[in-house]
Amino acid sequence: MERSDQQLMSDVAAGDQTAFTEFYDRHAARVLGVLRKLLGPFRDAEDVLQETFWQAWRRADRYEAVRATPLVWLLLLARSRALDFLRRHGQETAVPLGHEPALTDDPCRTLECDESCRQVREALDVLPEEQRSAITLAYYGGLTNEQIARYQEIPLGTAKTRIRLGMRRLRDLLTEGQRPAR
Repeated sequence: MERSDQQLMSDVAAGDQTAFTEFYDRHAARVLGVLRKLLGPFRDAEDVLQETFWQAWRRADRYEAVRATPLVWLLLLARSRALDFLRRHGQETAVPLGHEPALTDDPCRTLECDESCRQVREALDVLPEEQRSAITLAYYGGLTNEQIARYQEIPLGTAKTRIRLGMRRLRDLLTEGQRPAR
């Protein structure tokens, strides 16, 4: 049976290296995705990812479940490490989580993005649940194909097929100018 994040944190705090490995495998892809948004270059994001998990290992005993979930705590550590990295390398600010620099100054671009997001959400709603779930885990959750297969308890090939077919259907819905039917 798979351990919950809370159980993993408790075990990591007790020095369980296997629990730490499981925690890393479960969340590294998502944390790396956030770091890439903040830092850009893959090499820099990978370095900060290592720092983040090193700090998580060392400070696991300070984790407080009442304040945040283990994933939120980990993402906050990652953001803090990214800001430290930027300061060390002479950059003043990072991109805030969830914001793109090109969108923050142009209200028209913000409206276009809002409309695009709405269209994507509507198109996702049309997809079969298996495809929608796999795509959501991959693109919004930052999971790899292997992690999706494990999470959904399906073969790796099935996970890849669901994503590929779902993306193809999304492309068709969005490029043909069709309004997804509900």
